[in-house]
Amino acid sequence: MREQPAGPIGPRSALGRRAMLAGAVSTTLAAVATSTGCSSTAAATTQPTSATGASKRRKYAMTWATLGTQAGPVSGGGHRAQPANLLHGSGQALLVDAGDGAVDQLAKAGVDLGTVGTVILSHLHIDHTGGLWGLIGRRYQAQIPGELVVYGPPGTKETVDGILAGQGPLHSIVQSPTAQAFGVRAVDIEDGSVVTVGDVRVTAAQNSHYKLESDTHSQSLSYRFETPDRAIVYTGDTGPSANVEKLAAGADLLVSEITDPNDPSVTALLAQFPEDVRQRLLLHFTEEHLTAENVGLLAERAAVKALTLTHIGVSDSRIGKARAAIAKNYDGPMKFAADLDTF
Repeated sequence: MREQPAGPIGPRSALGRRAMLAGAVSTTLAAVATSTGCSSTAAATTQPTSATGASKRRKYAMTWATLGTQAGPVSGGGHRAQPANLLHGSGQALLVDAGDGAVDQLAKAGVDLGTVGTVILSHLHIDHTGGLWGLIGRRYQAQIPGELVVYGPPGTKETVDGILAGQGPLHSIVQSPTAQAFGVRAVDIEDGSVVTVGDVRVTAAQNSHYKLESDTHSQSLSYRFETPDRAIVYTGDTGPSANVEKLAAGADLLVSEITDPNDPSVTALLAQFPEDVRQRLLLHFTEEHLTAENVGLLAERAAVKALTLTHIGVSDSRIGKARAAIAKNYDGPMKFAADLDTF
């Protein structure tokens, strides 16, 4: 993988399959570690809890919080916020995707906005970037010192530059003698990029969320976060992808999206569009997102030690069915996340 400057099949016995995969994944993970400098970590059962509550679970150096677990524009019944996650601990906090309302979700989780010095975007769809305006604006208005660095696929710098231009009047209003201490820097990264943020090594891999797009410049990225004591892989939005399977090999925790193309909420959304658009969107939900069956296959083939579902495009009444579909291929610990869960 290229080094980015730091700073800036069908159903089967899952148990038997996982046993056969153990040796293969060890070999694959060793290769990944050799090429990226990452190392594997010990297996652990992951128990979720509220971001502000207590739980009898293993204490990790850094925890993953699902700040918002909604799947884009599809209605989540009002109890899920737009996509956003937080990897925090060891004196640092990384916001991973920043859906609308991300700053409010950070506050609900009891996280001081001034501790968030890094944002990592999976792709530039509005449900994953809409909260950047509030994040940047509130930092300026509150005169929070220090630099905010935003990493993301090609187009990230252009997006951030546009936000800064749009907030020009605000920044003029809140100018102070310490204004030079504020700053936002955006860095475009791509498939194979590796960045180091404090104690975390982040590896990017292009996925298949833009599989049907003719614009080959656009990239949607999945990430592997090597923390001091475990590896966490975040799919972002993706369809089935061999590249993501390789990235996730042997991970302690896989944080995966999930979509049900046949969910009533999806059907209602598609009904709003003309037939040609409806067919294109149906292909998008089917091929550029992960069904429950494909989530199970990804988790099984990568032999991950625990699975968390977020970006949940499944109605609550159908989660049991989705869980059963995943379990046909993956027999490890599994949790459909709620907002403010931590892992």
